[in-house]
Amino acid sequence: MNENSKKRRFGSRSGFTMIEIILVVIIIGILATTVGPKLVGRTEQAKISKAYSTINTVGMALAEYEMVNGTYPTTLDGLLDESKGGPFLQSNFVPKDPWDQPFTYVAPGSNNKHTFDLSCTSSKGVTINNWEQK
Repeated sequence: MNENSKKRRFGSRSGFTMIEIILVVIIIGILATTVGPKLVGRTEQAKISKAYSTINTVGMALAEYEMVNGTYPTTLDGLLDESKGGPFLQSNFVPKDPWDQPFTYVAPGSNNKHTFDLSCTSSKGVTINNWEQK
């Protein structure tokens, strides 16, 4: 087979045609306009759910601390104090809320007078706490 017959045979078949590329772009555009808006508001709701989960986890660690020591720690860093039987968290640090801020902790709490109040506020002003859990 000579060089010219190879070009005629394979030259027109390699790559994508302009029509194929345009169709792919149109399909991606349709998917983006239908699926995109459904996903956009979900990140804030996912962060709120994560905040509730973290509050529950830290709350269990605080309850365990209280069972061992008879009182709640003055700060959340007390959960890591080895001299008090800790650490009471699996990680060697106190977690922050999903917006990278420290949780607000008060013991005894003004809402939970015999235990503690643990809360955070989302970037949109939603308060997540351990006294009004959903």
